[in-house]
Amino acid sequence: MKKDIDRILKQALSPEEEPDVWLNQNILYQAEEMAKMARKKKNRIPAAITAAAFTLMIGSAVVVAAARYLTPGQIAERNEDQKLMEAFQGENAVFVNESQEYAGFRVTFLGAVSGKNISEYLTEDQKGQVEDNRFYAAVAIERADGAPMPDTSDEAYGEEPFYVSPYIKGLEPWNYGLMNMGGGYSEFVQDGIQYRLLDMENIDIFADRGLYIGVSSGTFYDNEAYLFDDETGVITRNEAYEKVNALFDLPLDPAKGDPQAAEAFLKSMEEKADSDIPEEINERDSEIEAWIDTFEAELKESRVKEDAERIESTVQICKSNGDGTANYSYDLEDEGGGSGVIFLDESFPDRKPGTAAVIGYSFDEEGLESLRIETAVMNEDGTVTFAVYRIKR
Repeated sequence: MKKDIDRILKQALSPEEEPDVWLNQNILYQAEEMAKMARKKKNRIPAAITAAAFTLMIGSAVVVAAARYLTPGQIAERNEDQKLMEAFQGENAVFVNESQEYAGFRVTFLGAVSGKNISEYLTEDQKGQVEDNRFYAAVAIERADGAPMPDTSDEAYGEEPFYVSPYIKGLEPWNYGLMNMGGGYSEFVQDGIQYRLLDMENIDIFADRGLYIGVSSGTFYDNEAYLFDDETGVITRNEAYEKVNALFDLPLDPAKGDPQAAEAFLKSMEEKADSDIPEEINERDSEIEAWIDTFEAELKESRVKEDAERIESTVQICKSNGDGTANYSYDLEDEGGGSGVIFLDESFPDRKPGTAAVIGYSFDEEGLESLRIETAVMNEDGTVTFAVYRIKR
């Protein structure tokens, strides 16, 4: 094993032009990791190792240790974040370098790091407090056939979007993700590979529960991508999903978990959600609520308000999950989209076919003109027909 690695390193480090310090560091790190794996799993790793990529196949996932990817530190450097680059070189950094390939794309979870004041770019919350305790994770996304990903300046950029988010074991992934964790991301493309760096509140406090990093198709969470076990809290890939739905374990030390801080964090999330609701319903909201009441009353009578129209692209048949729920998701491209859960017992207590219900609605500062109403109708076979309505345009 050692001789193979020495030979590979000699070949890799002997090009016509001398590689920079980052490339050397990356190759040495990957070789060291492979040596460790060989020592720990001698009975499971074949004697011959592919020199080009140091690849170990495990089911449908691929653990990759390839020098062609930028390291998390290099990604931070590309973002002109010296502090974060140094943090990725420190003892708190976690390197994963695992790839999974689905629907023609290869996704690689490179690594993560967390801590206080480890970035040049810290923001303030609504109270003016600096959010200095952060968590960062680096992911690479590429086409499996080797075709380059479109650059951020290309017109094709964003035509195949991806939603990258952490998830917490025991908590519903559709309710607890990147956006709920004060998160955002930066992104760039280099050598045809798309790199994304997540930035969010420090989630180390959930380390004792178990954490995941998910990469799925779309611009928001898709309920079809993953499965959530209500009893165990385990989140898994939906094998029947036909698009990208990579899911990686985030290997944090369980000792970093802080149950009290975790509960306080979850409580603050709920309080923030409540605080976003105005204390007094203004005239605009009153108008919308009145419109919704009339719309729902007519919908239950199998009628539709004259000024409402159904968005045909959102119509879908939703099957029961077997636990009294059904999932839905839709994408209206430039107009956004949505996803969620239909609680069948609440919306259709008697399961009577033809029964209709409004299961949710949303609007923005434009008021009634921006209103979208999510509806469901119970079918004879136990499925539910979901559709979104809006004001006629």
